[in-house]
Amino acid sequence: MVNSIQQKVFTVQGFRTHCYWAGESGAHILLLHGAGVDSALLSWGDVIGPLAELYRVYAPDLPGYGRTEYKADISYSNTFYTRFIHDLIQELRLEKPILIGLSMGGSIAIEYALTYPRQVKALGLVCSYGLLDRWPAHCLTYHGYVNTPLNALSYKLLAKSRFLIKQLLKAGLIYNPHNINEKLIDQIQQAAQSPHAGKAFQSFQKSEYLGRGGLKSNFMQRLSEIKVPVLILHGTHDRTVPVKYAHHAHQRIPNSELHLMKKTRHWPQKERPDEFVQVVTSFLQKIGVE
Repeated sequence: MVNSIQQKVFTVQGFRTHCYWAGESGAHILLLHGAGVDSALLSWGDVIGPLAELYRVYAPDLPGYGRTEYKADISYSNTFYTRFIHDLIQELRLEKPILIGLSMGGSIAIEYALTYPRQVKALGLVCSYGLLDRWPAHCLTYHGYVNTPLNALSYKLLAKSRFLIKQLLKAGLIYNPHNINEKLIDQIQQAAQSPHAGKAFQSFQKSEYLGRGGLKSNFMQRLSEIKVPVLILHGTHDRTVPVKYAHHAHQRIPNSELHLMKKTRHWPQKERPDEFVQVVTSFLQKIGVE
């Protein structure tokens, strides 16, 4: 592979921010990872290099994740991350990048396109958050888990138990158990052992809950406002964001394309990286991005 992944460190909104990049020519792609103990390399490590054969690819660790700083006095809301990404794009001097977001990263990408519609060329929404009106067992989830000591405890348990990590992967993230290997478990356990593991996501979860009002970052009714081309990729067996929401989003976004990745859950880009890269590349070529 000619495009090795390199690192840069920037200061954005006072956060020492780690960003991975590869590629020497082509349009700018900004990859936004998900939540929990996720990070740029955990989500995108398998696809940065292949995408960089045609494009200039950037993948930051968001504040509170990976190697980027966590600060305790911040509310890590979807809007906070949207503004952070805006400032990061300015720092990187990216002109109208393509934003591709996984889960929480997808929700950030949606809000970015709605807030800064002239500053983005296209979107890729991968098992995207931001489409749900409420969590499963909404009130019970919040009062029985999110806003209790169990939330923080779960990360401590992940840091100690490889068995628990494997069960979590099988239940929510990976469809084919053969795709769960020791290297992946190592990566997640190492992330869970970080002193700030899960803290940014706990803040995000609390910012999202509106009681009977549902979720703060529910953009379903505003999707028709997005005018740039949108690629929606979704795992057919996603349990975190059920596939019906991808269909609803496709119906509402005027210039959208839907691709369902069969027999994958919430991490389709990790289960089938070759298919993911092919679909993204084909979509970008179709809309005239070079």
